[in-house]
Amino acid sequence: MNPTLQSSDRKQFRAIFQVMQALRELDADMPMNQAVCFAWIALNEGRTQVELRQDLDMASSTSSRNLAALSKVHRLGKPGLDMIEWVENPKDRRAKLLYLSNEGKHLVSKMLARFG
Repeated sequence: MNPTLQSSDRKQFRAIFQVMQALRELDADMPMNQAVCFAWIALNEGRTQVELRQDLDMASSTSSRNLAALSKVHRLGKPGLDMIEWVENPKDRRAKLLYLSNEGKHLVSKMLARFG
């Protein structure tokens, strides 16, 4: 017998499902790590790639690959999803600060509207 979700749990899980659907509409083949990076940036704008890697326990190559796919230009030179921007840190030019692009902010607004 499968356990069923309680009413309040169903509502919360439906919200999670709707977020996944919005990301799937953006890119049907989006890897989970890429989705997690996007969500982390939405929650932590202005923090660095190093902080993302530490918080998500992610290898440098994995974070770079996923962030490039979320940015304007994919690492392979093809167009990225344009959901994030890497901005030079004025305090440390070697570090890049992560922000949502206008398109990324629009997607977050669209996701949140689904819950209203």
